[in-house]
Amino acid sequence: MINPSRLTGMSPMRPFLALLLLCFLAAPGRAAAPPATFSGPGLAVELVCDADVVQPGQTFHLGLWIRHQPGYHTYWQNPGIAGLPTQLRPQLPPGFTVGPLLFPPPDKVHMAALRVHGYERDVLLALPITAPSHLSDGLLTIPAEASWMCCQRTCNPGFAKLSLTIRSGSPSIPNATWSPRFAALRAAQPPPLESWTLTARRRDAAIELTALPPPGLPLPSAPQFFSLDNLICSHPRQAWLPYENGYQVLLSLSDFLPPDQTQLRGLLFAQGSWLPGPAAPYAAIAVPISPRSAP
Repeated sequence: MINPSRLTGMSPMRPFLALLLLCFLAAPGRAAAPPATFSGPGLAVELVCDADVVQPGQTFHLGLWIRHQPGYHTYWQNPGIAGLPTQLRPQLPPGFTVGPLLFPPPDKVHMAALRVHGYERDVLLALPITAPSHLSDGLLTIPAEASWMCCQRTCNPGFAKLSLTIRSGSPSIPNATWSPRFAALRAAQPPPLESWTLTARRRDAAIELTALPPPGLPLPSAPQFFSLDNLICSHPRQAWLPYENGYQVLLSLSDFLPPDQTQLRGLLFAQGSWLPGPAAPYAAIAVPISPRSAP
């Protein structure tokens, strides 16, 4: 009689061994690492890195690349009157250190009828990570948890476990695709607004901001202020009025004031540039607030 196993070239034990192997790989404690990508309501996210090979002591960047579906948005580090900021929390091996999450400058977007701080465009968020001075060569898998709020007329909270594998060794090798994008994100961070004369004064339920440019600097148009700590409400329209050779505006206080109300901290945006030289449509300010005048 012909043995059917000889017709296929497979011994009778091979299917059994293959089944044992599958069970071994799927056993608890040996689960495959999470993927680097995730798609959810309104968006897709990807865990990315600016380095293919990380050497000892190097500072590299782990990032979350967010692609929004049309009409959807996620939020800046201070969302404003509604929303939650995106977060990225890596699980790093001993000896690695991580800095604060780096956000692109925000836009004014709409959550239903409310104006908030966020992004409808595709954006990259970045975490600076420094490797220890002693690091063995080999594969380096970095798990991370990402969370976000993605909104249009309604909001969709989201969460994903992601992971990315790079190499450790020497010399360092940048990632050809992502390294330029991380560099562009760092270059887009708003510079401090130097040479301007800025004053802030408490006016009942508002802060009066006066901004006077240095001589000879063209005045940027259509300015907006983005509060960093939620001192100023994101929703009311800001009426920036000409004042001397600059601007003056009343900024409405938030209903959820921060503990420290001694400084006006945030970003200024305008069409044009706040500074001479390379274009700076965004600039960072931290202005002491004069107390409310006695009646």
